[in-house]
Amino acid sequence: MTSFCTVPLHSRGLAREAAFFIYQRPSKAQQIQSLLNAKLYQDVELLISLILPMVNQCGKNDSVASSHYYKILVWYGDSLYEGRQYKKAEDIFQKALLLRKNLNKAKVKSLTSELLLSEVELKYKLYECYMKLGDARNATAMLEGISVRQRTPKVLMSLAHLYQISNIDKQAIACYKEILRKCPLALGAVHGLLQLGCTRDDIVNIISAAGISCPSWLNEWINGHSQMACKEYKKAIETLSKLESHHLHSSIPIMNSIAMGYYRQEDYRNAKHLFEKIIEMDPYSVKGLGIYARILAKEKNVKSLFMLSKRLLQVNENSVDTWLVMAEYNAIKDNVQRAIYFAQKAHVIDSSNIQALVLKGLVNCYLADNKISLASSTAAKAYTKVGRTPSTLLAKSSFQLALNLDPSCELAACSLANIYADKFSDCDKAIKLLQQFLETTPSSKVHLQLGNYYCETHKKQQALDEYRIALSMDSNCSEAQEAIDKLENESRDIEESSLHYELNPIHPLHFDIDDEDGDANTTGSLDEME
Repeated sequence: MTSFCTVPLHSRGLAREAAFFIYQRPSKAQQIQSLLNAKLYQDVELLISLILPMVNQCGKNDSVASSHYYKILVWYGDSLYEGRQYKKAEDIFQKALLLRKNLNKAKVKSLTSELLLSEVELKYKLYECYMKLGDARNATAMLEGISVRQRTPKVLMSLAHLYQISNIDKQAIACYKEILRKCPLALGAVHGLLQLGCTRDDIVNIISAAGISCPSWLNEWINGHSQMACKEYKKAIETLSKLESHHLHSSIPIMNSIAMGYYRQEDYRNAKHLFEKIIEMDPYSVKGLGIYARILAKEKNVKSLFMLSKRLLQVNENSVDTWLVMAEYNAIKDNVQRAIYFAQKAHVIDSSNIQALVLKGLVNCYLADNKISLASSTAAKAYTKVGRTPSTLLAKSSFQLALNLDPSCELAACSLANIYADKFSDCDKAIKLLQQFLETTPSSKVHLQLGNYYCETHKKQQALDEYRIALSMDSNCSEAQEAIDKLENESRDIEESSLHYELNPIHPLHFDIDDEDGDANTTGSLDEME
């Protein structure tokens, strides 16, 4: 009989014959799988799209035939996904998922076959489609639909990343910890936990409980990255440098981490030297080169930026660092629109890389293009993520530039005041900035923030005044009302304490003494003793 792969499918009759082969001789269907294994995705897509209507009809006859139809739907979805037809692939996988649930209810014996994709794996394929479509909400919902007991390390890692991006830290930590229990050497999970504030000891305990004895080099690796996460850059550089010289000599990931430490310390000379050494050792290395491009941009080194961008495009055009380098190059050449475009491509690849995006070009590009509000919101998001690091100075300069261009930009004023109060511990400067802003631009939010700074500097009456103004401008401002209630309660408590003291004075020299013979204690005042 003619092989299924070689049947010329040019008519409805032949399509029926193909469908017959699939259901009467399931081994023939595996030839579709062989096409997938050979990565002939276009051939799989063409073949299945020709026979799918007939296969669909056959699949409705009984549950066993439906299980074969299910396999074909999954193969079809795979071929569409590989062909970057993500929306259509999502539709096919959804149909497969519905059929899979029906087969589960029917308790079809053939479902025990290893050839059938599990519901967990199918949901993961749908998650991948949603991520390619930029739909993080549905991607998260799909993975959350997998029961906790069925979540594989792959599912947990994807969920952890989604939670971390969305600032749902508690769930992200839980996922990372569960990954470590199942895969103790998952260093990506270790790194995620450190970023979320978990201690080195907690992590080592989880790894040890999983039956893995941490080798000395791994202990030092965790220790160094823990120090990095705590922004103890000098200690981190010392720890990782010792690890690189004694145990993991010429390890590019370690060298990259050290270079990042130097950059965050604003030691650009040593950071640049290490990045150049990494490029010399591995011309195909990409990670971290967005930071290297930032250093070159600071030096106005257009030629080196051009050569770097040209090389990275040939090495890996799917890396966030490649597009950040392109953004830096175009920004320094004043190609603003192209710089914004490339920075946005980087954001699509890694939406959690806020620091890289904002502090390596995007904000300044928006400012140059007079998109003040968008620049300020992007920088504010970055500062929230990044917090107190030396690189915050770049965000500060962006906010200041935004205010210079648009003195009424509320977000820039509030964010810049936050930096003064938070990073530089200078509430007085933050207060002065907001006072100047309010002279021309009334804002309930700014009055509220100004009240908070007055509270921090123990100027409670001024704080109360600002909160009342904020509430008068926005009657729904619950934060202002809560702050007023708190301050009034504190004042009431102080008044009650003072009144109680006046009614029941306690002399500071009222104390117990023993008589000279050491007999019973006698209580008396200083006047009585005299």
